[in-house]
Amino acid sequence: MKNQEHEKRAGLGTMRNLLLLFILATSFLTSAFADPLLIGVFPRRDAAVTAKIFRPLSRHLEKTLQRPVKLEMSPNYDIFLKRLEERRYDLVHFNQFEYINAHDKLGYDALVQNEEFGEKTISGAIYVHRDSGIKRIEQLRGKNILFGGGPRAMMSYIVPIYLLREAGLNKGDYQESYAVNPPNAVLATFLKRADAGGAGEVIRRLPIVTSKIDVDKLELIAISQPLPHLPWAVKEEMTVALKQRIRDLLLGLSDSQEGKDILQQARLSAFNPVADRDYDAHREIINTIYAH
Repeated sequence: MKNQEHEKRAGLGTMRNLLLLFILATSFLTSAFADPLLIGVFPRRDAAVTAKIFRPLSRHLEKTLQRPVKLEMSPNYDIFLKRLEERRYDLVHFNQFEYINAHDKLGYDALVQNEEFGEKTISGAIYVHRDSGIKRIEQLRGKNILFGGGPRAMMSYIVPIYLLREAGLNKGDYQESYAVNPPNAVLATFLKRADAGGAGEVIRRLPIVTSKIDVDKLELIAISQPLPHLPWAVKEEMTVALKQRIRDLLLGLSDSQEGKDILQQARLSAFNPVADRDYDAHREIINTIYAH
């Protein structure tokens, strides 16, 4: 009888182990063949540079979440916006203007924000070459200003335009032109291809700029108040569990050497918590510039 009882228990144990293995295998296969988590990044930098710096992050998410993760580049702003309007992306790195629009119209929720150079905020600025003779923003009347992106670029167009308006310069008081991205606006200003450039203050500290020019020959004649940094957001219908998992993974990167290496590759010092209300200051600036 004891042998029969022992064999019965052993059989039940084997069945439990097999069931557990089946559940684990099913879970693995479900994750492995799930639809990819698609990451979109707004064209703050050249697409090749963007892919290089964020690919380690996407691979880390794929490994840790145990599901496919795909990083998709957009060669220009129009393509990025088209894909965004299709709600193609699950996780998106935005500028603040596009985030606000995507939150209000497309159902994306802020998850974390960048920390760069140890700073949780970012400022818009107007650059000139030191040799230009331009010392005050009022001297830009009649000058050519090259903005680091079109009218949807938050820190490289909207905020610099806000600085111009505060100084009494209105549309038509200067000539507007646009660079492909913020670094190009700063580089062109250094090369004197424009009288001034609009871009984030942080741009002059990026390796893509410092490796090419002597940034000490650039002057900032106007700089905005510090504003909350660039956000990452997810679709509102994403499960609460997955949102929290992604958020925890991003916030936890600064807690390990592997994570710090990933952050360094992405030109970040950390990710920080953020909420939609943190972008109300940006909303006020946007409403001032685009008030109807």
